[in-house]
Amino acid sequence: MPDKKIMAGGAVLAGAAFWFYIKPNYMDPKPPPVYTEEQIAEAPRPTVYLGKAVGEAAKANTEVGLVLNLKAPATAPAYAKVVIALEFEDPEHKYINLKGAAVDAANVIYTEELAPDMHKILDAVTTLFSSKTADQVSTTEGREKLKEELKDAINEELHHEKVEKVFFVTFVTQ
Repeated sequence: MPDKKIMAGGAVLAGAAFWFYIKPNYMDPKPPPVYTEEQIAEAPRPTVYLGKAVGEAAKANTEVGLVLNLKAPATAPAYAKVVIALEFEDPEHKYINLKGAAVDAANVIYTEELAPDMHKILDAVTTLFSSKTADQVSTTEGREKLKEELKDAINEELHHEKVEKVFFVTFVTQ
């Protein structure tokens, strides 16, 4: 049987190796990265497109745009065909250091995660557009006001995500 002093010394060495090498490197949580204000400001944001298919659906679907009714008399209906990009907040800074195809892939995943709430977003968009006339949305000031109203209406519906900016990728009225 091995000597008890040798066994105790081996146990002490194994404990010390665990404490000083294995525990700090593998068991302690890593501190969260610290980002500068510049990195945060320059980072892309999660973006969801309304009226444009993304991911695998984009390859099969060539139709682009939401066709929405504008407020008009029944005898002369008015429509808007739009593609809207909604840029969301990124409080966890998941998009920092992403570029090109990685941003597109992250946006596809984000869109899929937002799918259960998409009906709320589309309802807010449809309701807001149907309350506007073609004259109201045909000016630059009217479109800027519409963007703000869209942002507010969508943020009212979504409680876990917040829209930062709204962009009209395509905007055609008839």
